[in-house]
Order: sequence, then C-alpha cells, then structure tokens
Amino acid sequence: MSLSRRYHVCAVVVTYNPDLDRLMRVLDSLAPQTSSIVVVDNGSRNNAQLHLMALEREDIDVVDLAENLGIGAALNRGVTRALSGAPDWILTMDQDTLVDEGAIDEILTSYEALPAKYREEVGVVAMRAHTQPSGIWLTRYADRLLTGSTVGQFIERKGVITSGNLVRATVASRIKYSETLFIDQVDFDFCFAVRADGWRVIQQNRFSMDHILGERYHDIDKDHPYENAQRVYYIVRNSTVLVLRRRLLVRFYFVQLVVFCGAFVSMNGVRSLPLCCRVLLRGVVDALTRRMGRREYPFLSRGRR
Repeated sequence: MSLSRRYHVCAVVVTYNPDLDRLMRVLDSLAPQTSSIVVVDNGSRNNAQLHLMALEREDIDVVDLAENLGIGAALNRGVTRALSGAPDWILTMDQDTLVDEGAIDEILTSYEALPAKYREEVGVVAMRAHTQPSGIWLTRYADRLLTGSTVGQFIERKGVITSGNLVRATVASRIKYSETLFIDQVDFDFCFAVRADGWRVIQQNRFSMDHILGERYHDIDKDHPYENAQRVYYIVRNSTVLVLRRRLLVRFYFVQLVVFCGAFVSMNGVRSLPLCCRVLLRGVVDALTRRMGRREYPFLSRGRR
C-alpha cells in the first residue's frame, strides 16, 4: 500500500473566483493521492457553478463562505472540517496548483526515510514548485534568507508558501492561520508560529507541483514577480506587522519592498511612482495603527491588474 493511502491525507483547497477548468484539473490531480478533499469557497462569483461541479463528484466536501473572509479564515474553516475526519496530515492547496502524479507518496516516502527522532519534530512538510527562474539577484537572495540546513531529501526553511504543505494534524489542531492579515504573509506568519511551537518546517529538494508565484512580467532579458497596487498594499502592511512582531526577518522585509515596489513602477511607468509611494505609506500607517483585515481603498484600484 502506498504511503499516501496508509496515511490519511485530507486536502484543503481554498477557492476564490476560480477558473473551473483549472480547478477540475487540480482536484483530479489530488483525488488519487488523498483520502478526502475539502474545498472552501471564499464567496466566489461563480459559486453556483462550483457547487454544480462538486455535485458530480463524491470525493469533494464544499464549505461555502458567504463572502471573501481572506485566506487565513478560509484555511481555518477548512482545517476544522478536515480534522473531523481524524487525518494524519492536512494538505493545504491553492485553487490553481497542480500536484504531480505520485508526488504525495514520494514526499511521504522521503519523509519516512528521515531519522525517527527528527521525523517526530517535523510539523510541516512542504512540496516544491517547479522552477520559475528569477532574473534578479534580490529574489534569489531573499530565498536564501529563508533557507537552512539540508537533511536527507529535504531542506529546513524559515518559511514556505501555503500551497503544497503537508501539515501534521497535531500541529493543525494547535496552530491557527492569521485571519487579521486577510491575504499575503499568512504563510510566513503560520510558519513562524509552527517553529515557535517547537516544530520544524522542511521542504523537499525535488520539484513536484506546478504553482505560479503571483504574476510575472518580463523586462528585456529579466523576469520579475509583479503584484497590483491592492496586493502590494497587503504585502507592505502585513510584512510591516510581522517585522514589528519579530516574525519576519528585517532584511527579507526590505527586499520584498524593493522587489514589489520596483516591479510595480517598472510595469506601470515612472508616473506611477507617486501612487507607489502612497501605497507604501498607507500600508505602513495601517500596520502601525493596527488597521487590519480587508481594506480596499479607492486609490488601490489604479495601476495594472
């Protein structure tokens, strides 16, 4: 029997206005590798179509949220539902992340090969997304800031993205995802809480999932991550909060500001610099004054989407 079947692995997939064709492919990739699937919909416009799709499948349990409560709230609702089935591991997933065939069994096999004492200390086992080569040294430097020692087929990390994480059920029952952050940096906050509770966060060395880290744009021969003004605001605000709480490295914080603000101005032109400065200021001020949760100021709708 494969390890993905010997263990009870429940996948929690968070959706918000998903591409249903892509979502179907995501669920098809998960179904043979997990014991159950919980889809948490964050008040999508195409919620009715999503439910019709779910009715055609017996392996999907849909948790329907009336409005967009954010990634942290959706994950918490999904984890609560998943824990009712007494799983060994909970696999947290984005709506557009495709897991390679046999990936869960492979990562659990590599995990089983670790020394027993070390295995007992692992709280999160993270898959690795297929390479998205970066054209700027800053993004590579930022990634190195989160990297620790290598153990077996894994590398210890200070933080990993939420999608593709196998979270030990014991950990999931103890540690919740931040709902006040709404979106962005929820993953780093959760990883910090896991490590602060005495657990290790490890990521496999090999690539096993197709996941796009935000939007991308090309500048001559370089490839950059890009987010619109609304997302840059959340990145700035939430990163500032985590730095103030000593949950995020200061160097990583400044690298993020440079990368995403630089990409925003490059994408939208030099005339967008005042808007970018306003986004930065609003994010920092809201972090300092604890104006958290969902914030959608009119000026944040400007700039490319």
